[in-house]
Amino acid sequence: MSTLADVARLAGVGVGTASRAISGKGYVDVETKRRVLEAATALGYRRNAAARALRERRSHVVGLMLPDIHNEFYTASAAVLQSELDAAGYQLLVATTGNSVDGERHAWETMLDRQVDGVVHVPVDPDGAPPPGLPVVQLNRHTRTATATAVVSDDVAGVAELTRHLIDAGHSDLVALVGAPQLSTSTERASGFRQAAAAAGLVENAPEGPRCRVVATEFSADGGAEAMERIGHDLPGAVVALSSRLVMGVLRWAGARGVRIPDDLSLAGLGDPEWYALWQPGITTFAPPLAEMGRRAALELIARIGRTTAPPATTIRLAGEVKVRGSIRATARGGVTGGRS
Repeated sequence: MSTLADVARLAGVGVGTASRAISGKGYVDVETKRRVLEAATALGYRRNAAARALRERRSHVVGLMLPDIHNEFYTASAAVLQSELDAAGYQLLVATTGNSVDGERHAWETMLDRQVDGVVHVPVDPDGAPPPGLPVVQLNRHTRTATATAVVSDDVAGVAELTRHLIDAGHSDLVALVGAPQLSTSTERASGFRQAAAAAGLVENAPEGPRCRVVATEFSADGGAEAMERIGHDLPGAVVALSSRLVMGVLRWAGARGVRIPDDLSLAGLGDPEWYALWQPGITTFAPPLAEMGRRAALELIARIGRTTAPPATTIRLAGEVKVRGSIRATARGGVTGGRS
């Protein structure tokens, strides 16, 4: 196996120059770098990551802990996050938690066993804390205690704007579907919905008249369908399904029951997977800035790795965008005065 010294000898340079040329750290003129890289290719030289880790006391591996790898909500952020980390010289190790506390605990053990330099973490346990001394940035969700900086979408403002759009279309009977109440995403999305509904005079859980309801279920298509089954006997004029999986559940339920969207039921969602625009007449939604969230999480973590004193934990909220499509039917009233939509 060729060594760095072999590459330097063939290129006619010192070992330090060869190291800088291959690592990209430090100045090497263009011609010298070309000779070094050609020599490395000719000799089949590969950098020894294990030796580098021992030398620098860092693994140059960053962990990413996700509830699952199938949800486009996380893959959109993860793609940009990986690109930023790769540019900074880090490899990405992904572990899934299955949205369970036990799965999260096992993922932490995996990260510590692999001696990662830091972790980007979508929390499951709202009261959990990262291992002491390990740089951690939370993504999308945050725990109740400020143990780590979190990069999240401004769901309160975004869902409030989405809800106002429904109200401005004349709807006065609204239901929001949210996930498990202990999750920060569920709490903040429900808060945005309630704020907009209350400002428009909708009364929560009223039996009739201008009203709103919040229904908690699992963040899944099954959860969305099950929630619709619970309220199907008292169907509102509009449903705000606050995740793409919940939207799928509403559509599945509506298709099975012959409920037409938007003719019989207006629907708004959260997130913006490609199929929202492909499904006709298109899903009106609040789209969090997933790519920017992934980028900021990567940059925040890189800034923390190697620091002897961690900066104070903070929550970084990034604004998203409401995208209006055809899944909301305007009512004749155009306001919330009078009975139900």
